[in-house]
Amino acid sequence: MYTITLEVNQICNLRCDYCYLGEKTNQKMTEDIAHKSLQIAFLNVEKHKDKRLWVDFVGGEALISFVFLQKLVEYIEKEAEKRTITVFYSITTNGTIMNNNILEWLINKKVHLKLSIDGTIETHDRNRKTKFGIGSYRNIIKNINYFREYEERTKQYIQVAHVVTQNNYWEAFNSVKHLVEDLHFSVVDSSIDVTHRWTVEQLDKLGQEWENILCYYIKKKENGRAFLWAPVLDLKKYGEESEKFGFCGVGVIQIYVKTDGGIYGCAANLESSGCLGDVERGFSVRKIKEYRELAPQSPVCLKCSIHSKCQSCKCIMNNLSYSNQINVCNPDMCYFEKKKLSLWNKYDEIIK
Repeated sequence: MYTITLEVNQICNLRCDYCYLGEKTNQKMTEDIAHKSLQIAFLNVEKHKDKRLWVDFVGGEALISFVFLQKLVEYIEKEAEKRTITVFYSITTNGTIMNNNILEWLINKKVHLKLSIDGTIETHDRNRKTKFGIGSYRNIIKNINYFREYEERTKQYIQVAHVVTQNNYWEAFNSVKHLVEDLHFSVVDSSIDVTHRWTVEQLDKLGQEWENILCYYIKKKENGRAFLWAPVLDLKKYGEESEKFGFCGVGVIQIYVKTDGGIYGCAANLESSGCLGDVERGFSVRKIKEYRELAPQSPVCLKCSIHSKCQSCKCIMNNLSYSNQINVCNPDMCYFEKKKLSLWNKYDEIIK
């Protein structure tokens, strides 16, 4: 499977405090840039045995560019048919823009839906506000029937993206419980905002929240009311053979294309250090070769007792974002990696 993420716009009706795009340019991706991006993806997919392509649409708020998305999917389907490529789609949305036309399109095109919502109204509205400074939770709830209909008709679950930040980390368990118990979502992906430095005390507390969520996940599963908490998939990787840990595949199996045509490894680093090239000139083969050769070779990491199992040290884009070097890791993530591994060692027999 080859994955391309297309940043179709840098326009949004929200002003979230932790947005990875920072100050948006209000720029829209042109058809020319989109088509050139996809041609790169098609060429790479044709080298893969399974000939499967995953196209992920993001913004800004991607659904602001709904007409553009419709045209783009028509183009993708025509090109994919010529090449006998199987295409899957996903889109990330803040959940505030929805109507019957959008719903029907999402269902007909079998677009996997990722919804950004951080928990209870108090937690969510703390960071995810409109441009007028008003929380956006109620805007999402107004559209909840659309999301229910989407799941009922597609028979696929919406993936909820829940971001843990320095002003809500002590509420992580309550946030996940709210999303599952009160809003009835079945897939929750909790991620940590790594753009700011964390203290040991904060990470210790977050580690306890992670354990509380894990115990809740286990209890729900044992009671026959299972949901998927995405970090469990990361924990399960600790049970895999260490040889499987290495180069993350940026540029080889996945790329992120910004509105201006810049090609990046992934959304973890959209600064110049994460740039692999652009749609006009293509990739920097030298950079990708360097990533592949140096990713597992951090001098500090090699001395670490959990190096063979560590997932954080292999995240090249996070390393570059933090230190501007491939093999110098964010120490906050190193610390939390040990917290996660301790959870695996404690609960591995239950969650395997």
